[in-house]
Amino acid sequence: MRKLLIVFAVMASVVAASVSPARAVTGNFTQDTVHDYVGLIAFYDADGNFLWRCTGSLLNETTVLTAGHCTDVKEGAASAIFWASQEGGSQYDAVNDVEDPRTGYPYECLNSPEYPCATASTLLEYGYIGNVYLHGNNADVGLVILDSPISLDRYASLAAEGSVDNLAVGTEVTVTGYGVSGEKPTVISYRERLMATAFIVSTHNANTAGFNIQLSTNPGKGRGGSCFGDSGGPILYDATDTILGVNSFVVNGQCAGVGFAYRTDQQDVLAWILENADGVVDVVEIP
Repeated sequence: MRKLLIVFAVMASVVAASVSPARAVTGNFTQDTVHDYVGLIAFYDADGNFLWRCTGSLLNETTVLTAGHCTDVKEGAASAIFWASQEGGSQYDAVNDVEDPRTGYPYECLNSPEYPCATASTLLEYGYIGNVYLHGNNADVGLVILDSPISLDRYASLAAEGSVDNLAVGTEVTVTGYGVSGEKPTVISYRERLMATAFIVSTHNANTAGFNIQLSTNPGKGRGGSCFGDSGGPILYDATDTILGVNSFVVNGQCAGVGFAYRTDQQDVLAWILENADGVVDVVEIP
Protein backbone atom coordinates (compact mmCIF):
# COMPACT_ATOMS: atom_id res chain seq x y z
CA MET A 1 0.00 0.00 0.00
CA ARG A 2 2.12 2.80 -1.32
CA LYS A 3 2.01 6.38 -0.01
CA LEU A 4 -1.34 6.07 1.67
CA LEU A 5 -2.77 9.51 1.07
CA ILE A 6 -1.45 10.33 -2.41
CA VAL A 7 -4.12 10.72 -5.09
CA PHE A 8 -3.13 11.52 -8.65
CA ALA A 9 -5.37 13.73 -10.81
CA VAL A 10 -5.68 12.57 -14.41
CA MET A 11 -8.01 12.93 -17.37
CA ALA A 12 -9.73 9.84 -18.70
CA SER A 13 -11.33 10.74 -22.04
CA VAL A 14 -13.14 13.98 -21.21
CA VAL A 15 -14.04 13.02 -17.65
CA ALA A 16 -11.78 14.05 -14.76
CA ALA A 17 -10.93 11.20 -12.40
CA SER A 18 -8.55 10.65 -9.51
CA VAL A 19 -6.13 7.75 -9.60
CA SER A 20 -4.60 6.10 -6.56
CA PRO A 21 -2.51 2.98 -6.01
CA ALA A 22 -4.65 0.03 -4.94
CA ARG A 23 -5.00 -0.36 -1.19
CA ALA A 24 -7.18 -3.26 0.08
CA VAL A 25 -10.00 -5.74 -0.36
CA THR A 26 -13.43 -4.23 0.25
CA GLY A 27 -17.04 -5.29 0.53
CA ASN A 28 -18.00 -8.86 1.44
CA PHE A 29 -14.51 -9.93 2.36
CA THR A 30 -13.50 -12.82 4.61
CA GLN A 31 -10.29 -13.72 6.36
CA ASP A 32 -8.04 -15.42 3.85
CA THR A 33 -6.63 -18.58 5.38
CA VAL A 34 -6.47 -20.26 1.95
CA HIS A 35 -3.77 -18.45 -0.02
CA ASP A 36 -0.73 -19.00 2.18
CA TYR A 37 1.59 -17.86 -0.62
CA VAL A 38 0.15 -14.33 -0.43
CA GLY A 39 2.04 -12.16 2.02
CA LEU A 40 2.46 -8.67 3.40
CA ILE A 41 5.55 -6.75 2.24
CA ALA A 42 7.11 -3.73 3.95
CA PHE A 43 9.68 -1.69 2.03
CA TYR A 44 12.56 0.32 3.49
CA ASP A 45 15.07 2.91 2.30
CA ALA A 46 18.85 2.51 2.38
CA ASP A 47 18.92 3.58 6.04
CA GLY A 48 16.31 1.00 7.03
CA ASN A 49 13.45 3.48 7.40
CA PHE A 50 9.95 2.16 6.68
CA LEU A 51 8.55 3.55 3.41
CA TRP A 52 5.30 1.76 2.46
CA ARG A 53 3.62 -1.62 2.37
CA CYS A 54 2.18 -3.80 -0.37
CA THR A 55 1.03 -7.35 -1.02
CA GLY A 56 2.96 -10.00 -2.92
CA SER A 57 2.64 -13.63 -4.04
CA LEU A 58 5.27 -16.32 -3.68
CA LEU A 59 5.87 -18.01 -7.03
CA ASN A 60 8.37 -20.36 -5.44
CA GLU A 61 10.38 -20.46 -2.21
CA THR A 62 12.20 -17.17 -2.80
CA THR A 63 10.45 -15.26 -5.63
CA VAL A 64 7.68 -12.79 -4.75
CA LEU A 65 5.57 -11.15 -7.46
CA THR A 66 4.21 -7.67 -6.70
CA ALA A 67 3.57 -4.30 -8.37
CA GLY A 68 6.32 -2.20 -9.91
CA HIS A 69 5.32 0.86 -7.91
CA CYS A 70 6.02 -1.19 -4.78
CA THR A 71 9.59 -2.09 -5.78
CA ASP A 72 10.20 1.49 -6.91
CA VAL A 73 13.93 1.96 -6.32
CA LYS A 74 13.75 5.44 -7.89
CA GLU A 75 11.57 6.50 -4.97
CA GLY A 76 14.04 5.07 -2.49
CA ALA A 77 13.10 1.42 -1.96
CA ALA A 78 16.23 -0.57 -1.09
CA SER A 79 15.08 -3.61 0.90
CA ALA A 80 11.97 -5.40 2.11
CA ILE A 81 10.49 -7.90 4.55
CA PHE A 82 7.87 -10.43 3.44
CA TRP A 83 5.48 -11.95 6.02
CA ALA A 84 3.65 -15.06 4.77
CA SER A 85 0.90 -15.29 7.36
CA GLN A 86 -2.77 -14.39 7.39
CA GLU A 87 -2.23 -12.23 10.47
CA GLY A 88 0.43 -10.07 8.81
CA GLY A 89 0.66 -7.06 11.10
CA SER A 90 -2.79 -7.13 12.65
CA GLN A 91 -1.43 -6.58 16.17
CA TYR A 92 0.77 -3.65 15.23
CA ASP A 93 0.08 -0.74 17.61
CA ALA A 94 -0.10 2.21 15.24
CA VAL A 95 -0.85 4.70 18.03
CA ASN A 96 2.33 3.93 19.95
CA ASP A 97 4.28 2.60 16.96
CA VAL A 98 4.93 -0.78 18.57
CA GLU A 99 5.61 -3.73 16.27
CA ASP A 100 3.36 -6.78 16.04
CA PRO A 101 4.62 -9.12 18.81
CA ARG A 102 3.98 -12.23 16.71
CA THR A 103 5.39 -11.22 13.33
CA GLY A 104 7.59 -8.19 13.98
CA TYR A 105 5.70 -6.05 11.45
CA PRO A 106 6.67 -3.44 10.38
CA TYR A 107 10.23 -3.36 11.71
CA GLU A 108 11.66 -6.87 11.82
CA CYS A 109 11.15 -10.48 10.79
CA LEU A 110 10.44 -12.66 13.86
CA ASN A 111 10.42 -15.78 11.70
CA SER A 112 8.62 -18.77 13.28
CA PRO A 113 6.80 -21.86 11.95
CA GLU A 114 3.43 -20.22 12.60
CA TYR A 115 4.41 -16.79 11.28
CA PRO A 116 7.05 -17.33 8.56
CA CYS A 117 8.85 -14.36 7.06
CA ALA A 118 12.06 -13.43 5.28
CA THR A 119 14.10 -10.34 4.48
CA ALA A 120 14.94 -9.27 0.92
CA SER A 121 17.82 -7.20 -0.40
CA THR A 122 17.02 -7.66 -4.10
CA LEU A 123 14.18 -5.59 -5.61
CA LEU A 124 13.53 -5.79 -9.35
CA GLU A 125 11.33 -3.66 -11.62
CA TYR A 126 10.03 -4.72 -15.01
CA GLY A 127 10.35 -1.10 -16.10
CA TYR A 128 7.91 0.91 -13.98
CA ILE A 129 7.87 4.43 -15.41
CA GLY A 130 5.81 6.30 -12.85
CA ASN A 131 2.29 7.54 -12.49
CA VAL A 132 0.98 7.30 -16.03
CA TYR A 133 -1.79 4.81 -15.18
CA LEU A 134 -4.66 5.68 -17.56
CA HIS A 135 -2.28 7.52 -19.88
CA GLY A 136 -0.42 4.41 -21.02
CA ASN A 137 1.61 1.34 -20.15
CA ASN A 138 3.25 2.00 -16.79
CA ALA A 139 4.92 -1.45 -16.64
CA ASP A 140 3.61 -1.95 -13.11
CA VAL A 141 5.24 -5.29 -12.22
CA GLY A 142 8.06 -6.03 -9.80
CA LEU A 143 9.82 -8.92 -8.11
CA VAL A 144 11.20 -9.29 -4.60
CA ILE A 145 13.88 -11.96 -4.21
CA LEU A 146 14.02 -13.25 -0.64
CA ASP A 147 17.33 -13.72 1.18
CA SER A 148 16.12 -17.06 2.58
CA PRO A 149 13.42 -19.49 1.40
CA ILE A 150 9.90 -19.83 2.72
CA SER A 151 8.72 -23.43 2.30
CA LEU A 152 5.01 -23.96 1.62
CA ASP A 153 2.86 -26.81 0.36
CA ARG A 154 1.98 -24.82 -2.77
CA TYR A 155 2.82 -21.58 -4.55
CA ALA A 156 1.03 -19.33 -7.02
CA SER A 157 1.27 -20.03 -10.74
CA LEU A 158 1.10 -17.64 -13.70
CA ALA A 159 -1.48 -17.72 -16.47
CA ALA A 160 -0.02 -18.59 -19.86
CA GLU A 161 0.57 -15.90 -22.47
CA GLY A 162 -2.63 -14.28 -23.76
CA SER A 163 -4.93 -16.01 -21.27
CA VAL A 164 -6.79 -12.82 -20.34
CA ASP A 165 -7.73 -12.13 -23.97
CA ASN A 166 -10.09 -15.10 -23.90
CA LEU A 167 -11.89 -14.24 -20.66
CA ALA A 168 -15.43 -12.88 -20.92
CA VAL A 169 -16.84 -9.86 -19.14
CA GLY A 170 -18.22 -11.08 -15.83
CA THR A 171 -15.57 -13.74 -15.32
CA GLU A 172 -15.11 -14.15 -11.59
CA VAL A 173 -11.72 -13.59 -9.98
CA THR A 174 -10.44 -13.80 -6.43
CA VAL A 175 -8.75 -10.75 -4.95
CA THR A 176 -6.67 -11.07 -1.81
CA GLY A 177 -4.41 -8.74 0.11
CA TYR A 178 -3.75 -6.63 3.17
CA GLY A 179 -4.48 -3.02 3.95
CA VAL A 180 -7.35 -0.57 4.08
CA SER A 181 -10.77 -2.24 4.07
CA GLY A 182 -12.94 0.83 4.38
CA GLU A 183 -12.74 4.49 3.42
CA LYS A 184 -15.94 6.05 4.74
CA PRO A 185 -16.52 7.54 7.24
CA THR A 186 -13.02 6.73 8.47
CA VAL A 187 -10.11 4.68 7.15
CA ILE A 188 -10.15 1.09 8.47
CA SER A 189 -6.92 -0.86 8.27
CA TYR A 190 -6.68 -4.44 9.52
CA ARG A 191 -3.20 -5.30 8.15
CA GLU A 192 -4.31 -8.90 7.78
CA ARG A 193 -4.94 -10.99 4.66
CA LEU A 194 -8.52 -10.70 3.40
CA MET A 195 -10.15 -12.13 0.28
CA ALA A 196 -13.24 -11.55 -1.83
CA THR A 197 -14.72 -12.50 -5.18
CA ALA A 198 -14.82 -9.78 -7.86
CA PHE A 199 -15.37 -9.86 -11.61
CA ILE A 200 -13.84 -8.63 -14.84
CA VAL A 201 -15.46 -5.51 -16.29
CA SER A 202 -13.33 -5.25 -19.42
CA THR A 203 -10.08 -6.35 -21.03
CA HIS A 204 -10.61 -4.51 -24.33
CA ASN A 205 -11.11 -0.76 -24.04
CA ALA A 206 -9.03 2.41 -24.16
CA ASN A 207 -8.09 2.14 -20.50
CA THR A 208 -7.03 -1.50 -20.57
CA ALA A 209 -5.20 -1.25 -23.92
CA GLY A 210 -3.85 -4.78 -23.71
CA PHE A 211 -1.92 -4.36 -20.47
CA ASN A 212 -4.61 -3.82 -17.81
CA ILE A 213 -7.63 -5.75 -16.54
CA GLN A 214 -10.56 -3.55 -15.53
CA LEU A 215 -12.23 -4.92 -12.39
CA SER A 216 -15.30 -4.29 -10.27
CA THR A 217 -14.63 -2.12 -7.23
CA ASN A 218 -18.11 -1.74 -5.79
CA PRO A 219 -19.37 -4.78 -3.87
CA GLY A 220 -22.78 -6.17 -4.72
CA LYS A 221 -24.73 -9.41 -5.09
CA GLY A 222 -22.61 -11.12 -2.47
CA ARG A 223 -19.34 -10.11 -4.09
CA GLY A 224 -16.45 -8.07 -2.84
CA GLY A 225 -14.51 -5.42 -4.69
CA SER A 226 -10.99 -4.72 -5.76
CA CYS A 227 -11.11 -1.11 -4.66
CA PHE A 228 -7.79 -0.56 -2.89
CA GLY A 229 -7.18 -4.29 -3.45
CA ASP A 230 -3.75 -3.81 -1.98
CA SER A 231 -1.06 -2.92 -4.46
CA GLY A 232 0.76 -5.90 -5.90
CA GLY A 233 -1.77 -8.43 -4.66
CA PRO A 234 -2.80 -11.18 -7.08
CA ILE A 235 -5.86 -11.31 -9.30
CA LEU A 236 -6.54 -15.04 -9.30
CA TYR A 237 -8.58 -16.74 -12.00
CA ASP A 238 -11.84 -17.92 -10.45
CA ALA A 239 -10.99 -19.99 -7.34
CA THR A 240 -7.59 -21.20 -8.60
CA ASP A 241 -4.01 -20.31 -7.67
CA THR A 242 -3.35 -18.90 -11.15
CA ILE A 243 -2.44 -15.21 -11.34
CA LEU A 244 -3.85 -13.10 -14.18
CA GLY A 245 -2.37 -9.82 -12.98
CA VAL A 246 -1.33 -7.74 -9.99
CA ASN A 247 -3.42 -5.04 -8.39
CA SER A 248 -2.28 -1.68 -9.73
CA PHE A 249 -4.62 1.31 -9.27
CA VAL A 250 -8.16 2.60 -8.82
CA VAL A 251 -9.74 5.70 -10.35
CA ASN A 252 -11.76 6.95 -7.41
CA GLY A 253 -10.61 7.50 -3.84
CA GLN A 254 -14.04 6.59 -2.46
CA CYS A 255 -14.34 3.22 -4.22
CA ALA A 256 -17.00 4.54 -6.57
CA GLY A 257 -15.16 3.89 -9.81
CA VAL A 258 -13.30 0.93 -11.25
CA GLY A 259 -10.00 -0.72 -10.48
CA PHE A 260 -7.21 -2.00 -12.69
CA ALA A 261 -4.72 -4.84 -12.47
CA TYR A 262 -1.57 -5.02 -14.54
CA ARG A 263 -1.58 -8.13 -16.73
CA THR A 264 1.15 -10.69 -16.12
CA ASP A 265 0.11 -12.82 -19.11
CA GLN A 266 1.66 -10.37 -21.58
CA GLN A 267 4.44 -12.01 -23.58
CA ASP A 268 7.23 -9.64 -22.54
CA VAL A 269 6.09 -9.45 -18.91
CA LEU A 270 5.84 -13.23 -18.58
CA ALA A 271 9.27 -13.68 -20.17
CA TRP A 272 10.79 -11.08 -17.80
CA ILE A 273 9.33 -12.78 -14.72
CA LEU A 274 10.58 -16.20 -15.77
CA GLU A 275 14.03 -14.84 -16.62
CA ASN A 276 14.47 -12.98 -13.33
CA ALA A 277 12.78 -15.40 -10.95
CA ASP A 278 15.03 -17.21 -8.50
CA GLY A 279 14.05 -20.72 -9.52
CA VAL A 280 11.27 -22.45 -11.42
CA VAL A 281 7.86 -20.78 -11.80
CA ASP A 282 4.78 -22.68 -12.96
CA VAL A 283 2.91 -21.35 -15.99
CA VAL A 284 -0.50 -22.87 -16.69
CA GLU A 285 -3.12 -22.70 -19.41
CA ILE A 286 -6.52 -21.28 -18.48
CA PRO A 287 -9.28 -23.78 -19.42
